[in-house]
Amino acid sequence: MVIIFLTFLTVVAAINFCLQYRVNSKQTGPYPLLFFCAFIACLGHLLLAFSTNVDQAILSNKMIYLGSMFLPVLTFKACLLICKIKFPAWSYDILLLIVFVVLTLSMTVGFNGFYYKTIKFIETNGAGNFTAEYAIGHDIFNFVMVGFVIINVSLIIYAFIKKKNVSFKSLVALSSIEAVSVLSFFISRVVETDTLVMPAVYVFDQFALMYICFRVKRYDVEEIISQLLETQNVDSYVLISSDNCFLGGNVVAYDTFPALKNCRIDHATPDNCELNHLLIVWNKELAQGKMTFEKKFENDGKFYKIVLRQLPLSGSEKINLFKIEDETSVHNYINMLGSNNVRLEMMLKENDSQIRSIQEQMVVGMAHMVENRDSNTGSHIKRTSRVVQILVEYLRKDPTLGQSEFFYDSLVAAAPMHDIGKIAIDDRILRKPGRFTPQEYAEMKEHPEKGAMIVENLLTSVESPDFVKIAKNVARYHHERFDGFGYPKKLKGNDIPFEARVMAIADVYDALVSKRCYKAEMSFDEAYDIIIEGMGTQFDPALKDCFIACRKKLEDYYRNLSEDEA
Repeated sequence: MVIIFLTFLTVVAAINFCLQYRVNSKQTGPYPLLFFCAFIACLGHLLLAFSTNVDQAILSNKMIYLGSMFLPVLTFKACLLICKIKFPAWSYDILLLIVFVVLTLSMTVGFNGFYYKTIKFIETNGAGNFTAEYAIGHDIFNFVMVGFVIINVSLIIYAFIKKKNVSFKSLVALSSIEAVSVLSFFISRVVETDTLVMPAVYVFDQFALMYICFRVKRYDVEEIISQLLETQNVDSYVLISSDNCFLGGNVVAYDTFPALKNCRIDHATPDNCELNHLLIVWNKELAQGKMTFEKKFENDGKFYKIVLRQLPLSGSEKINLFKIEDETSVHNYINMLGSNNVRLEMMLKENDSQIRSIQEQMVVGMAHMVENRDSNTGSHIKRTSRVVQILVEYLRKDPTLGQSEFFYDSLVAAAPMHDIGKIAIDDRILRKPGRFTPQEYAEMKEHPEKGAMIVENLLTSVESPDFVKIAKNVARYHHERFDGFGYPKKLKGNDIPFEARVMAIADVYDALVSKRCYKAEMSFDEAYDIIIEGMGTQFDPALKDCFIACRKKLEDYYRNLSEDEA
């Protein structure tokens, strides 16, 4: 009867392992391993029931440990995913190492008495089993198992209390797994064997995990949106590395341009069709520094627009993502309009200008939102923008710098965006009166990177790539120091973009001569001395003459500020 029961549970565990491929088709998360480990543990209990001597029992017991030891740490990882709690990657590695150590200890059974002092084969209700006198190794196992239960239960309780964006039913299912695990421990002690109890627990855990997999898939908004976009997508996408290696394309690309099917992945892109020829030439131009992000071409009577998006891979290597849009209907429609073409193009340009204006107002508006949230800055954005204007007025007269009028115009326009990343900083830090703790300061130092991402997302579609690059550099690098001790990238010297070096002086100068909640404003002389002393360490020494020449204008500007502006 025992063997029939264990055989049934092992078969169910195997079926569940196969079914989870249907529920979790992309095999994300730790769920496939959880199901497999549960099956291995059940199979170990079944083989133990079939054993006829102590050696077979020991071997079966090791198989049980091989499956069951990984269940708690995999359940821990599932708890993190389901509860949407972030843990350092190294913490999971440490827990996994502990599991491997305990598993290694369990494998010493039969060779020494570190895990079991003695082990004896017995038969219970016609099924093989064993009794053992536990040693310190087994005590360590119990300690680790109890530790995992405490950790997992703590995560679930925390999610119940703090995480309202986590499925309540998934948390209940997780709770049932931990509750059954604890209950099984006491039942095993009552019946004095876990041969019948634990396989049933493993199968129960599988059913609970199957339910969780279904709910995780149901609430995975990003996955649902991704699938929806893929089914509705009509554009072609082609990936080619910066060294002209073909990396693939989507289904639409292969259907629209059949020649792509002859391109071998991870090989040089063949020049076998008009599209490939255009992309190969484009790649060469990019390698030579000719940055073109949009091109058009005609193929088989159809008109296409190709938009380039460069994705960083590792080091200096990049992946070029080419989005190919079919503009045939638009092209034909414009041609059909005949004499109205010019008027239509003017309307499109006007609309584009309006969109750009709205976009710029949005960015500046977000910058002012940061200003209103930050109790330390006051009218910092307006003042630093004016300081940049004053510095730029001088820099425009210096032809040795080699900068264009477009560059200087872009720098002035980008100045209000330098602190836009603070909109992503928690209010408890941003509005804190006084100085930050080391942890708070570390979080505050994330705002340059976040600012660069916001600028890119908001401006890429409506502004020129050159302007977006300048605005991103201002947001990302205005806290870098010329001596390499700044943040976030610790860039040094001329590696810091020129526009960020100018912004750094404006940012620090305003901070010195302005009143903050934790300090009084400095005198102009004190601020001037600090900036000059910082030339070559904090600031670009090449900008020293510019700052000195602009001193009077800067001080006149701050003297004439109204009380509200100050």
